[in-house]
Amino acid sequence: MNISNYSQSNKEAMKNPWFLAFLGIIAVFLIVNFIFIGFAIGTNPGLVTDDYYEQGREYEKNVVTRLNARNKLNWETKMEIPKQVYTNTLATYRFSAVDSRGVSIMDADVKFILYRPSDASAYFVQPVEQIAPGLYQTKLSFPLPGIWDINLKVIHGDDVYHQAHRISVQVSSAQKSP
Repeated sequence: MNISNYSQSNKEAMKNPWFLAFLGIIAVFLIVNFIFIGFAIGTNPGLVTDDYYEQGREYEKNVVTRLNARNKLNWETKMEIPKQVYTNTLATYRFSAVDSRGVSIMDADVKFILYRPSDASAYFVQPVEQIAPGLYQTKLSFPLPGIWDINLKVIHGDDVYHQAHRISVQVSSAQKSP
């Protein structure tokens, strides 16, 4: 038995297919991770703020406050959103509200705050007009496909009402075809 065949100075181990496969797997793992890191840095939408922890705690406090205020108002509301929403296509969005006595909520400041979670630069606010007692309407067109949050804010005197709805905007068929 030749002890030099088993020595650490034997270069035959570097030719072993199992060892080479192991090195290949590590190399692929590292390359893929560097690619993912590059994509994460290059496509960062900037949605994380510097004071995210404080904002999270503030949001937690406000959620309970908003829910209590909303329940105290005891408004009966309805938001009408199209079933299918397409990019660059105007569609009608409505909101209606009556108070606990059945009286229409009139002359309120109503806004749709539209936010795309994956792209902070796509954020916009759309004012809503009153078209009848307690009925508000606007026309919206979304510039980008994907998930959008519609946050409704109604200010009526000292009362503030919030409602949120998430939609998925599809690419319009006119944009799909060449």
